[in-house]
Amino acid sequence: MSEPSPVLFVTRYFWPELIGSAPFTSGLAEWLAKEGRQITVLSGLPHYPGTSVFPAYQDGRLRHETVGNVVVERVRSGPPARSSALARILNEGGFLLRGLGTLAGGRIKRHPVVLALCPSILCVALALAARQRGGSAIAIVHDIQSGLAERLGMNGGALARLMRWVERVTLDRVDLVVVLSQEMKDQLRRIGVTAPIDIVPLWVDTDEIQAIEPATRPSVKVLYSGNLGRKQGLNQVVAMAEQLATRRPEIEIVLRGNGNQAQELVAEIGKRRLENVRLAELQPNEGLATALAAGDIHLVPQNPQAAAFAVPSKVYNIMAVGRPFVATALPDSTLWRLQKQSGAFLCVPPDEPLSFAEAVLQLADDPKLRRELGRRGREFVEQNYAKPLILSAFSSRLDALVAGR
Repeated sequence: MSEPSPVLFVTRYFWPELIGSAPFTSGLAEWLAKEGRQITVLSGLPHYPGTSVFPAYQDGRLRHETVGNVVVERVRSGPPARSSALARILNEGGFLLRGLGTLAGGRIKRHPVVLALCPSILCVALALAARQRGGSAIAIVHDIQSGLAERLGMNGGALARLMRWVERVTLDRVDLVVVLSQEMKDQLRRIGVTAPIDIVPLWVDTDEIQAIEPATRPSVKVLYSGNLGRKQGLNQVVAMAEQLATRRPEIEIVLRGNGNQAQELVAEIGKRRLENVRLAELQPNEGLATALAAGDIHLVPQNPQAAAFAVPSKVYNIMAVGRPFVATALPDSTLWRLQKQSGAFLCVPPDEPLSFAEAVLQLADDPKLRRELGRRGREFVEQNYAKPLILSAFSSRLDALVAGR
């Protein structure tokens, strides 16, 4: 059997970032490396979900490092200067230019196999530039940026149309597009993408993330953990907290994370004079399972306008740690169907704070139900989303693609 081809993985998000896409990209790169592949990651300076580069990377000392069995090369590209769509596009353009510079200067060699994580679509463009003649390029699409921009009202429809054109043209030049759900595949077909598309769902490291017994405490703790951004629809949590403030003020609601909407959330909480909800930062040295186990009930709100273009990765890890959650989801959306398949959480319509509050109260008042949903969730991810199942299938698809080329 021939030795596997070296792989270049182009991604803006990688270890030591703790949430978002970084756990996925880090885990995938390490898995492929352990299979005997030479893996090089081309990334920027870690910052997500904050607005500044992590301190250890600010002076440029760690532009080259080895993480496990993976070689990581970083270019001097940090977070956007502002939270606007235009600032983000300019930032991603800067990463593209710096990445092209590493190719032109020989720091990064062109590879026979190149993976790219989208967002950003410009990472996919960089992957195409880094692909050897006759090689294979695979775009892993976790967010459809044009759809998010249009539905979230970012700078109007003209920018979204331009982004849609760039996505279509760029994705049609790769050898394979990988998406998280049938819904995302359908959306790409609607914008005109004709390249082959495979569905590879998110996975859970069920060995690392074990189910943890709930803590004994006088009152229930409700937790949101993750990015504090626009597509998360966190205004729904604040409205729900207002419903609970008068009915069950002892229930503590914690929004844990960082993001560009943090200050707006603080202002809104203050405006409504809510004492039952607070913001907290993620702890960098805390393990994922421990962090998720800190809540008795989790919240997974979604902006309904963005739900078709992104899948919240946190749901699988919440289930793996044995916790129930309440999600806001439209009927027949990806989350809605996942609830029907797993029976591990509750779904309520988006932008209905009373229904949201009632679902939280249902779980808060029934510890047996919480345990049962947690048990179902753990069992469901073990059977369907365990890391070896998903990544072994991805590796086989990758090998078949390369062999076909």
